[in-house]
Amino acid sequence: MPSTIKDQQASAKQVGQVITESVKHEILLYVGPPIKGLQRFSSFIGGYPEHFKEHLEKSPAFKEMFIVPERLSEFQKCLLDANSVESMLYKKTQDYFSEVK
Repeated sequence: MPSTIKDQQASAKQVGQVITESVKHEILLYVGPPIKGLQRFSSFIGGYPEHFKEHLEKSPAFKEMFIVPERLSEFQKCLLDANSVESMLYKKTQDYFSEVK
């Protein structure tokens, strides 16, 4: 039986903070090119999609295409610059999946 501390409760603020922090870090947004089984701007709760585990391990660029939603605006701006790291990672992801069958 789990141990409990009697007469102690978390405040609403503490509970809200825990929920906000856990949800914030668990949502990932895919910002890469559309590929079979994965559309751009798909969101995932709880981390990376399990069915793409093999590709995530083989392609570091693909893994970088999953960002927290708060970075979306910044990422979109960076994609406009063909010389940005984000643009290069996007292109590498396209190239990787063009060779995957």
